[in-house]
Amino acid sequence: MSSSAMVPVATILLAVAIAPGLAVGSSSVINATCAALKTFDYCVGMLSADPAASAATDVHGLAAAAVNLTAVKAASTLSVITYLVDDLTTCRGQYRNMLQSLAGVLVDLGAGRFDNAWLELSAHATAYPEGCDIMLFEGNAHKDPISQENGENDLLVRLATAITDLLKRKPQTN
Repeated sequence: MSSSAMVPVATILLAVAIAPGLAVGSSSVINATCAALKTFDYCVGMLSADPAASAATDVHGLAAAAVNLTAVKAASTLSVITYLVDDLTTCRGQYRNMLQSLAGVLVDLGAGRFDNAWLELSAHATAYPEGCDIMLFEGNAHKDPISQENGENDLLVRLATAITDLLKRKPQTN
C-alpha cells in the first residue's frame, strides 16, 4: 500500500475516533447561548443531548429545539397525570368501600358481634390501603402520591383488627 493511499485511511480512522466525542460535546451555539443564562450546566446538558439542538446553527434553532423538548416533557407529564387520575379514581372507590366496611364494623362492635367485626376488618378493610398502594406503584404512572396516607391507613386498620381480635378472643360476660 502506497503512502498516498494511507493518508485517506488515516484521515478516516481519525475522524471515526473523534466523531463520538463531537457528538457528545456541545456546539459553540449551545455554549454561547447557555453562557447567557443562569442555568448554564442544565442548559448545556439538556440541549447537547438533543440531536435537533446539537444541529442548531443559531439561537433561533436552539429556541425551537428547547420548545420541542418542553413539549415532549409536557406530553409525558400529561400522560403521567392521566394515569394517576385513573388510578386515584380507583383508589377513591376502594376507600369508599373501606368506609362502608368500617361503618359495618362499628355496627357489629356496638351489637357485640366481635367475630363479625373482626372478620370484616381482616377480610376486607385491611386490603384497601395496600391494594391502592400496589396499584399506584404498579400502574402506568409508577408513582404513589398518597403513599404516606395509604401507609397510615394500613397501620390503623391493622391496629383496629388486632384490638378487635382481642375482643373476639375475650370470654363474653353477660
